[in-house]
Amino acid sequence: MKKWLLILFIGFFAVSGQAKTAKNLIWVIGDGMGPSAMGFFMEAVRNSSNPAYPDKQSNLEKFINASEVGLYFNNTHVSVVTDSAGSATQMATGQYSIPDYIGQDYSGLDVKNIMEEAQERGMSVGVISDAYVTDATPAAFLAHARGRGQKYNIARQMIASGADVILGGGLKYFTQGENKKLLKEAKKQGYTVVTDKKQLAKAKGKKLLGLFADEAMPFYIEKDLNPTVPTLKDMTQAALRILSQNEKGFILMVEAGKIDWALHENDGGSSFYEMVTLDETLPVLTSFADKNEDTLIYLNADHETGVPAFAYRHLDSKQVRHKNAQGEMLYGGNTDYVDYKEFDKLLKQNRVLYYVNEDFKKLPQEKRTPETMQAMMDKALGYHIDFSSLPNPTDYQQIKQHINDVKGLSWNTGNHTSGMLIGVADGGYDGFTGVYHNTQLKDKLTQALGWNENLPEDED
Repeated sequence: MKKWLLILFIGFFAVSGQAKTAKNLIWVIGDGMGPSAMGFFMEAVRNSSNPAYPDKQSNLEKFINASEVGLYFNNTHVSVVTDSAGSATQMATGQYSIPDYIGQDYSGLDVKNIMEEAQERGMSVGVISDAYVTDATPAAFLAHARGRGQKYNIARQMIASGADVILGGGLKYFTQGENKKLLKEAKKQGYTVVTDKKQLAKAKGKKLLGLFADEAMPFYIEKDLNPTVPTLKDMTQAALRILSQNEKGFILMVEAGKIDWALHENDGGSSFYEMVTLDETLPVLTSFADKNEDTLIYLNADHETGVPAFAYRHLDSKQVRHKNAQGEMLYGGNTDYVDYKEFDKLLKQNRVLYYVNEDFKKLPQEKRTPETMQAMMDKALGYHIDFSSLPNPTDYQQIKQHINDVKGLSWNTGNHTSGMLIGVADGGYDGFTGVYHNTQLKDKLTQALGWNENLPEDED
């Protein structure tokens, strides 16, 4: 009797000690979302009067606090710094690649990705991007190409892949040139094809293709100017509705792709709102995972862009007098450590500053005056920053630098960096803490999914 009790006791702890496994994987990628961008956003929520966050805590911060957090590198086989193509390829395939390659290793060979392996196991797969679906990150999960610029080729491969959900921008790559009949082919393969927010909300069936802009989808900050275009949250809700029909599970890659674009532009307001679109999507995912406890949510970035942060400035006597007159608190007589009001000013911005400049350049020559530029930028920012002291108060690059200088907002670069990134795994799954490399991610995620090297016994 004692012997049997001992066996049962050992067996219980052997089973209870096994790592938790998932049926579904939702992989959230913030393009360009390095630690500085995450911190900039979370701190803005904490220190602004944003009615969307009455408890002063972003969903991103809550998600991180409830999850396993690790750090990882993303260098390629040949370079310290990567692009989205090389990084996404390394994450999706687990193999070292090089910048510009899609779904190929550094020697140029096609490599099986996590989506293809999931399909072999009978799972459903999908990709979402609020940029465009043939862009580097989603492409690396569904296609193989020597260059990320082969967008028409990538579009054909995406349809041929049989992915159950494809949502984002990039309609032109499915409707023009050699691909002018591609949507017809997609419908033959069982895809419900939608092109606006209302159609997306009503979409049914087992396969869904949504293309909501000719090229990239609009920036979130300008969503009120584009009411028929779905948000990342809208697309994610639709994708979960379709993919969750499969009893064998699914993998969904959700890319907040325009974060990178705003960071490249060193546009603080736009960067903040692109982080908002990811942040408002997270509760949709965590709610789904709460109801489907065998769902793993993994959040990370492909690379770091921009590196935004506030920095103190030494001011001249004229600037000190101006700030004192406004009642701002300065330390050391001429040092501005940045007022918390700058976070609230981020909320007032309503347009991408680059697009304001593009609109300015389209005006007749006689209307392209400093006064017009000042009025257009003031309207976009939601408050006044004086450009009259600039050598050329209609030059966009000078204006953008001046806006950041006045804010005290510092940018390390307008490009990508080699900075370490943060990976966040929700749901109590093992293996996501510590320091690792992005080529290890595929193995970590497939282990969490409980995959073995061999296919299930009922597969060939």
